[in-house]
Amino acid sequence: MISRITLRAGVCLTALTLAPAAWADVTAQQVWTAWQEAVTGYATDVTLTSDPVVEDGDTVTVTNLVVSSAQDGDTLTLTIPELVFTGAGDGTVDVTGSDRVPVVIASADGGEIAMTLSETNGTLKVSGTPEALSYAMAADQYALTMDSLTTPEGPVTGEMRLAANGVSATTTTATGATVDGTLDLTATSVDLLLDITSPDATPVMVSGKIDGIAATGTSSMPADLDTSDPSAMFGGDYVADGTFSNGPSAYIIDVGGVSPVNGTVTTGPGTLSYGIGPDGLRYATEATDLVADLTSGDMPFPLRLTAASYGTSLTTPVGPTDAAVPFGLTLDLSELTVNDEVWAMLDPAASLPRDPATVQLDISGMARLDESMMDPAAMTPDAGTADATDLTAVPPMGPDAFPGEVESLTLNALTVDALGVSIDGTGDFTFDNADTTTFPGFPAPTGQITLDLTGANGLIDTLIAMGLVPEDQAMMGRMMMGMFATSVGDDALQSVIEVRDGQVLANGQRIR
Repeated sequence: MISRITLRAGVCLTALTLAPAAWADVTAQQVWTAWQEAVTGYATDVTLTSDPVVEDGDTVTVTNLVVSSAQDGDTLTLTIPELVFTGAGDGTVDVTGSDRVPVVIASADGGEIAMTLSETNGTLKVSGTPEALSYAMAADQYALTMDSLTTPEGPVTGEMRLAANGVSATTTTATGATVDGTLDLTATSVDLLLDITSPDATPVMVSGKIDGIAATGTSSMPADLDTSDPSAMFGGDYVADGTFSNGPSAYIIDVGGVSPVNGTVTTGPGTLSYGIGPDGLRYATEATDLVADLTSGDMPFPLRLTAASYGTSLTTPVGPTDAAVPFGLTLDLSELTVNDEVWAMLDPAASLPRDPATVQLDISGMARLDESMMDPAAMTPDAGTADATDLTAVPPMGPDAFPGEVESLTLNALTVDALGVSIDGTGDFTFDNADTTTFPGFPAPTGQITLDLTGANGLIDTLIAMGLVPEDQAMMGRMMMGMFATSVGDDALQSVIEVRDGQVLANGQRIR
């Protein structure tokens, strides 16, 4: 449960540093009031306490400010020794505070982590109006450091640290019937260090650096939205879009124990984007130029793995929809290679092609949801009666497991290129959700998929020569390919699988 309260900690920290766009006069007291409303507005179980607040002209001084939250036995406590709001005389307010802020997160199972949030040469200026505030912040460094960590199994010793360097950010929040916000942030780099020993005496060290961080985002939600309710947050009333990008990154890994692992991992530039709105959730991430050099006590030789790019994207409805909305999934792993030592173990005679491998998938479609996918009760086998906290409950398989209807599915692209074999596919299907008898239990599909296969016979010949596939089994494989595919060139086959009127055909030949 500590992960849930950790997420809440991130929300509170964000609110405190980037909380509540327009240019006008604002006073220190107005900023302090808006600050309190922003922090407590994120959830009903967040409370603020402090020593008596001192007002002196256009200066407000808050001491021993404690932000606390408790949920299901998990607690968060954040203490700011001093926070000062000072009118700058030009209609703006400067906010200064303690450069070290203790944070304690405790879980119901007895775990606890104590951390310190620190800043170096930080500045924060507020402008605008009480209903539309703009925050401009900058610092040489913001860092989060572990002071102590206790798990139910015992204490964890060592060091944990996450630091953002050269940070500059602006945020705006306009409050009315809706709360609208923007974020624009850059950082020259992010450093991370994990150098700990677990309760079972296993040492773990991960050190890394990410260069060139940039993030932008916008959001809008009703002022009375219950942000603690996932179904409400993802029901269409909360709308947000954002992008995140980074430059090259590098990591060092050293894990001890029975099976020690150590090595390095580097990547090139990467991107992440997201969107939340009435049509659902959109998420995409991509990284480039992966290079991993690892050794392990379980491997007789080092492993070197490289990839030109890898990433994934997902578009899906998450709340009830009146009509069908788009969904989609993409996967990409391009130009994957491993070192010759790995190949030598699998293919010592170098019979197989060792060209880089690529796997890509792109599917999309239209679907309608009847229930929120963020509601645990709705996604359990007996909606409304099953215990949503029972993680051992196995959901049903098949179309009944999906709380809605899929109207169409398109295979935009399928590419598999490895071992001298290439597979390419495209296709498109629609589904009659009123007909679940033609294909018992499933909506009746109509459409076709086209698959092109090259190099398969050459691979079979190589596997026979290597002694990995017996001749009789290879013959059966060739016969199966001949049944479902036709030759369209030198070691090139094509198969068109069509479904119509309850029939399934392969290259025009009925197989159902």
